[in-house]
Amino acid sequence: MPTFIRRARLCLAALVCTLAACASVSHTPAALSAPPDGVATVRTLQTATTIDFDTHYRRKLAAGSQWKLVGTVPQGQVYKPVNDVFTVEGAHMHEAYLVLADGRLVGFYLPAEGGFSSLAHQQALNFN
Repeated sequence: MPTFIRRARLCLAALVCTLAACASVSHTPAALSAPPDGVATVRTLQTATTIDFDTHYRRKLAAGSQWKLVGTVPQGQVYKPVNDVFTVEGAHMHEAYLVLADGRLVGFYLPAEGGFSSLAHQQALNFN
């Protein structure tokens, strides 16, 4: 096989891998309901935590960061960062709120999309 054909195939394979690494953030529609008692509880993260997204990106949640309960979705309680913006990244960046169920981060609520994006590797978060 000529060298230029091998190189073209290698370039095509590299392009496919690159596009796969920039996967979009998948989400399903999720209606955000008000907090059950109407009170917007604020919680403080005690331990810094690194989150690895299904899109191969990662973000760090800082120790001492504050998160306000803004409602619920069927998957859990939704927490918005206080005086900050948190994003998830795939092919594009999306503003995101944490979704917790039984003290574990199960995914993210995407307010602009009105959707829930699940997290394949759920993890416990250490709040006050």
